[in-house]
Amino acid sequence: MLWPPKPEITVRDVLDACTKWLGTQDWGAALLVRLPELIAEEERYQAAGDAGELLALLLSEADSQKEDSDREHFHATYETALVERAPGRKLYDALMAAAVHDMCPLCGYQPVSQIDHHAPKATFPLLALTPLNLVPACGPCNQGKSNKLATEAAKEAFHPYFDNLGDERWLFAEVHKSDDGAAAAYSARPPAHWPEAKIQRLQYHFSSHKLGRRYSNATSSRLANRRRRDIRLLASAGPEELQASIGEEAASAEEANPNSFDTALLYGLAACDWYLNGGMADS
Repeated sequence: MLWPPKPEITVRDVLDACTKWLGTQDWGAALLVRLPELIAEEERYQAAGDAGELLALLLSEADSQKEDSDREHFHATYETALVERAPGRKLYDALMAAAVHDMCPLCGYQPVSQIDHHAPKATFPLLALTPLNLVPACGPCNQGKSNKLATEAAKEAFHPYFDNLGDERWLFAEVHKSDDGAAAAYSARPPAHWPEAKIQRLQYHFSSHKLGRRYSNATSSRLANRRRRDIRLLASAGPEELQASIGEEAASAEEANPNSFDTALLYGLAACDWYLNGGMADS
């Protein structure tokens, strides 16, 4: 998974882009007057995120924000003025385009297709238009992430703009024989030196987004694409050369993204004696 950079777009930019549409709503002027409040909220959000205290901030504000008198107006502005109409849509598309290689940062292998509110807009209407709270995602990850705020650190959702997962490998795959040929089981194995809360968050992220199952389901197409090449290399050069070749692919993939689905699968293939000794012919 590769995180996109923090957006340079601000909540002021968003409200400016929505001003024309807000002018057509009888409550629009009242919403525009709240811009200083939204800017202050954006600043608190960024400060808390940078300090690793975002969950604490959100828990402290959840009840008051949920009862905000303009809650539905903020939602309507997001859904219509930002998502559906120019120039708001231009900003929405810019947030989507920030995803690295157009891939969802939360799973790392499906294209982005929508925006996820890190802090759910149903509970946090004052963050509904804040770009720092808007993360590009794929449909399954957006749907898999609960719209309820975590109440414990172990289940806090990762925030691509603030959390740092480092460059060490934590995604692994074990390739094995199955009834349909080759299959792979994926697991998250965080480095032992990580703080316990971070380890628990990663394991919860892996489970709640069903990454193991989703990666496993995608394995067959990856193996089908390389089957003929690996059979030929095995026949011409033997299992050791095949292992070395796959190992080189894995190292190259790791350099680009140490915790991609492809990196894990390649290392899994390079470590699987059954596959290296002809098992790919069964897949």
